[in-house]
Amino acid sequence: MKSSIAAAVAIAALAACTTIEPSQLGGDVSAQLRGQNVAIVIQEPTPFGMMTHHDLALGPPGFALMGEQGEALRQAAHIEDPAEDIATSLADVLAGRHGAVILPEHGRARDEAVRTSIAAAPAGARYVLAVGTLSWAIMRIPLPRQPYQVNYLARARLIDVRTQAVIAEGGCLQIPDGTELASTDLSLFTVDNAALTKRELAARVDRCLHFIKRDMLGV
Repeated sequence: MKSSIAAAVAIAALAACTTIEPSQLGGDVSAQLRGQNVAIVIQEPTPFGMMTHHDLALGPPGFALMGEQGEALRQAAHIEDPAEDIATSLADVLAGRHGAVILPEHGRARDEAVRTSIAAAPAGARYVLAVGTLSWAIMRIPLPRQPYQVNYLARARLIDVRTQAVIAEGGCLQIPDGTELASTDLSLFTVDNAALTKRELAARVDRCLHFIKRDMLGV
């Protein structure tokens, strides 16, 4: 129980600067989506983190080091931001169930602000599906002798371009469910081109997508 509580606190801290406010797509808005252009905008992800045993002792500089080490691994192992795949899956639902027209060109936003996402959308978009990775890391609970595991947090929002209102939102800020692979050996997550990290990340993304679809689209 203590480990679960500590894990929940640690994971929540990773996304402390971002608020996820789940809101499901209403029936009236769903009807309005039919035949309307929806643009996918991918927000710039936060740095990939890797929490080594000495990072916490360094305080704020340790978190910077966590980002530096994680980004070095991500680039070397070609760990891709999952936000694009999440957006594609959500867009399939919007097109298949609600009749929306998904624009082929995707936009890129430098931050999570609604106005930034709208500005980054391709011309002709009536709605914007903005998806961003809030936190992804190989981390450990900040307690002695705790194992490492891969965590992932994301948020998706459907934005009305004309009113700049968020009309549906979903995210994944969940405590570990026991399916995560955990080990005190950090090297397991970095060897073989970070193969284990990629597999664990894919599993976390699948779980994340489940919650986003449920809370945002009622699927």
